[in-house]
Amino acid sequence: MMMHKLKHNKITIGVCIIIVLFAGVLYWILSSQDQEDSEQKKNDNLVEFEGSTLEEKKDGKLIWSLTADKIQVDPDTKIIYVTHPHIIIADVDGEEMKIEAPMGIVDRNKQTLQVKPPIKATTDNGSTLQTEGSVYYNMDTRLIKGGKVYMQKADGTALSGDAFETDASLNKVTLTGHAKVTKGE
Repeated sequence: MMMHKLKHNKITIGVCIIIVLFAGVLYWILSSQDQEDSEQKKNDNLVEFEGSTLEEKKDGKLIWSLTADKIQVDPDTKIIYVTHPHIIIADVDGEEMKIEAPMGIVDRNKQTLQVKPPIKATTDNGSTLQTEGSVYYNMDTRLIKGGKVYMQKADGTALSGDAFETDASLNKVTLTGHAKVTKGE
C-alpha cells in the first residue's frame, strides 16, 4: 500500500512539473509576442528620411559620419535606425575606417552606434576587420568593440579572438578569449 502511494505521488509530481514547464514556455512565447507587437507599434511612429547623412565633428575635424539609404528616427526614444549605412569613423590621428553594413542603430543617449552583420570594414591603410556579430562604436571613448573577430593588418599580421576592442586605425587592439596573433611574412 505504501509503495502504491509513493508511486502515485511520483506520477502526480511529474505531471505537475510538466504542467509548470508548459505554462512557463507558453508565458515566454506570449511575452515575446507582446514585445514584438510593441516594437512594431514603435516602428509605426518613425520619422523617415531617404538618403540622409549624419555626422559629428570636433574642432572642425571629423569624428564619425554616416550616410544611409534610409534613416528612421523614433521621436519618443530619439533612437535612429539606418538601412544600408556607409560609416566613416576617424581615429584621433586622422586615419579612417570605412564600414558598410545592411543595418545600424544610433543611440545618442547611450552615445553608441551599433552596426549589424554582415559588415565590411576597411581602414585607409588597407587593414580589414570581419566579425560574426554586431560591432559597437562608442562615441565617447572612440573605440570599436564586438564579439568573435578576424583582422587582417596591412603588414600581413592576422589577429583573431572571441571578443575585441580597437581604435579606428586597428593600431591599438585588445583581444580576449582564444586570442591569436600571426605575424605576416
